Amino acid sequence: MMGRLRRGASALEFALTLPIVMAILAGILEYGWYLFQLSNVVHALRDGTRIGVTVPIDDAEGPTLRAEAHARSVLDGLGVPCTEGGGCWVNATIGPSGDITTLTMAIEVDYTPIVGLLPAPSQLHGTFTMMMQEQ
Repeated sequence: MMGRLRRGASALEFALTLPIVMAILAGILEYGWYLFQLSNVVHALRDGTRIGVTVPIDDAEGPTLRAEAHARSVLDGLGVPCTEGGGCWVNATIGPSGDITTLTMAIEVDYTPIVGLLPAPSQLHGTFTMMMQEQ
């Protein structure tokens, strides 16, 4: 008789702890996915900016267009779709910063949650600034 009662207690304990364990697992998955996608955006920012600062300002295509195109291709390569008007905005600008000229790049990407049960931001965004290289 005692064995049947113990089995019932184990089943009850399992039923009470399962939702808590599943919520923790969903949180780990969701925020892990968010941080992975955010690191992809940061990687594209750095890579695009690095390409842009090495292009001469008087180049026909220009450093801003080359930087934006490269950042989009990096995002596409990392599995973050980045087409114009498709939930992705990439902008590079050249401007003075004291005695130097800098290229500043900004990216905003729509974020789609993987689980969707926890609060998450709707967009990933970042900016990166780097000094233009001497040509």
